[in-house]
Amino acid sequence: MTQGKVLVFGEDTRSFLATVRSLGRRGIEVHAAPARFIAPALRSRYVRQVQRLPPWLGDGRDWLLAAEMLLRRERYDLVIPCNEVPLLQLHTYRAELGSLARLAVPDERAIDVLFDKHAVRELARSLGVPVADGGLPQPGEDAATILARYGTPLMVKPRHSYTLTEPDHRRKVRTVRDAAMLATLLPGLAPEEYLFEAFFPGQGLGVSVLAHEGRLLQAFEHHRVREDESGSYYRVSAPLTPALLAACEAICGALSYTGVAMFEFRRDPANGAWILLEVNARPWGSMPLPVGLGVDFPWCWYRLLVDGVEEPRRSYPAGIYARNLLHDLRGLTAEALRWRARGEPWLGPWLGALAEVRRWPLGQELQDTVVADDPAPGLVELGQEAAARTRWLGRRLPGGTAVVRVAARRRAAAALRMAAGRPVLFVCQGNICRSPFAEHALRAVWHDAPAVPPVASYGVLPRVGRTTPDFGIAAAAAQGIDLRAHRSRYLTEEAAARAALIVVFDEKNRNSVRSLYPGLATPLVKLGELSDGEDIPDPDGGERDKFTEVYRKITIGLQVLAGLAATGRETRAISA
Repeated sequence: MTQGKVLVFGEDTRSFLATVRSLGRRGIEVHAAPARFIAPALRSRYVRQVQRLPPWLGDGRDWLLAAEMLLRRERYDLVIPCNEVPLLQLHTYRAELGSLARLAVPDERAIDVLFDKHAVRELARSLGVPVADGGLPQPGEDAATILARYGTPLMVKPRHSYTLTEPDHRRKVRTVRDAAMLATLLPGLAPEEYLFEAFFPGQGLGVSVLAHEGRLLQAFEHHRVREDESGSYYRVSAPLTPALLAACEAICGALSYTGVAMFEFRRDPANGAWILLEVNARPWGSMPLPVGLGVDFPWCWYRLLVDGVEEPRRSYPAGIYARNLLHDLRGLTAEALRWRARGEPWLGPWLGALAEVRRWPLGQELQDTVVADDPAPGLVELGQEAAARTRWLGRRLPGGTAVVRVAARRRAAAALRMAAGRPVLFVCQGNICRSPFAEHALRAVWHDAPAVPPVASYGVLPRVGRTTPDFGIAAAAAQGIDLRAHRSRYLTEEAAARAALIVVFDEKNRNSVRSLYPGLATPLVKLGELSDGEDIPDPDGGERDKFTEVYRKITIGLQVLAGLAATGRETRAISA
C-alpha cells in the first residue's frame, strides 16, 4: 500500500472527485481544501480530512498565513489545485509555499502562456498549429468592421477566465450573432482583456496529456457527444489522432512543459479540418473517463512529481462512453423543452438517451459520479437535486406558497423575539445591490422604534470595498435611501453565528450561506418567502428599471419583516 499525503483544492464532482479517487485508491491520504463545504464530492470515502482556508481577500496575505500553517502542520507530499483560482493563488505565493510542499503548478512561463488565450493562439501559430481566424480588438473598430472581418457568429473570448482581483467571477465566452448585439457588448469590454474569433463549425475533441520537460508521458483522446458552455457531460474515448497529438507535443515541447493538460480542439466532419481552441493546464472536467479506463493521470502525475518516476504509457480501449448523470439529465430536459418550443415531439431527446442505456450493462459506459467503490458523492448529488426539485414543485402546488410563507414568517418572528440585541443580517452575493438597500431601508423604518435589533449586510463572494452600481444608487435615492457611501463586506463565520436572523434573497444566496458554514445554527429565511414566495433576483448588470423593480419587491418584504418585529415587541411587553 502506497504511503503519502496530498492536499487537493476543489470540491466538484468532475476533476476534483476523479483526482481524489485516483489517489485514494492507491492508498494515498487525501485532504480536501474546498470553497463549498456541503459539496457532494466531499462525501467521498477517499477524502480523509476537509481543511478550511480563509477566502482570498485583497492581496491574499491572510490566505497565505493560513496555508503556510496548514502545510507546516500536515507536511503534504504534494498540493494539487483542481481549478484555476487556487492554482493562481499557489502560483502567486510559490516562493513561500514551494519550500513546504511540492506544488502541482506549471512554471511561470507556462502559466503566462497557457492561461492567456491570446498567448496560446500566438504560440500555436508560430508552431504551425491551426487556430481560428481572430485577434485582439483594434483601435477605432466598430461592430460592423469587426463582423465584416470575422463574420457571424462571432466568439468574444476573455483572455483570462479568472483573475485574483475577482476570484469568484468566471469570465465567459460569448457568442455574437449580429452587429446590434456586438455594439451593445463593445463599450463594456476592456480591449486588452478580450479577443475575437471566427466561429469554426464541428465536433469538440480533447487530447489529455501528462508531460515532463516537454515530453509526453501519457495521452488520451475523447470526443464530445453532448456538451454546453461548461464542457462535455457525455463523451466517448477515441484513438489518438496523430495530427492532434503532434500539436500537443509541439506546444509542450516549446514550453518544456511539466504537468497535466487537456488540449481542446474542434474538427469539421465535412472536410476533416481542425483547429486548437484552448489549453486547460490543470485537471479537467472529463478526467473521469481516462481514469476509469486506466490512463490514471493523477496517479502518474503524483509518481512523477513525488517519486521522480515516469510511468509507462497506458493504452486504452476506444468507444467507451462516460456520462455525468445529473448534468446530462439537466441537458436532456433543456433539449426537450427546445423541441417542444419548436413544435417537435418533446420525448425525442429522452428516447435517444434511453437507447444509450444499453451501453452500461455491456460495459461500454462509465459514470462520472456514481461508482461501485465510492457511491456516496453521486447519490448525495442526486439527492440534493431531488430535494431542490421537490421544493420547487411544492411551491407551485395549490396552497404551496401559503405553506412556505407561514413557515418563513414563524421562523423569522421567533428569531426576532429572541434577538436580545443580536443583529439581523441581509446577505446577497456581492453585497452591492440587494442587501445594502435592505439594510438601509429597514434601518430607516426602525429608526424611532424601541428595542429593535441592529441591522447589517454582507456578501458571500470574497470581495470587499466595492461600491453600489450607479443605477442602484439612483434607484435607491428615488426611495430616499443613500447608498453612495456603502462598501461591500464579506460574511465571516463569526458574523453569521452572532446574528439573530439571516435574510437572503434567492436560492443561490441560501445555498451559498449553507455551503460556506454548514454547521450554522442561525435561522435563515428568504425575504420573498415572507410575501409572495418568489425569489428576488440580482439586478447587477441591469438598467435602472430593473433596480427599481427589485427594490420595490424588497420593500414589500421589509414591511412584513417590520410587522413581525413589531408583533414580537408587543408580545414581550404583554408577557412582562
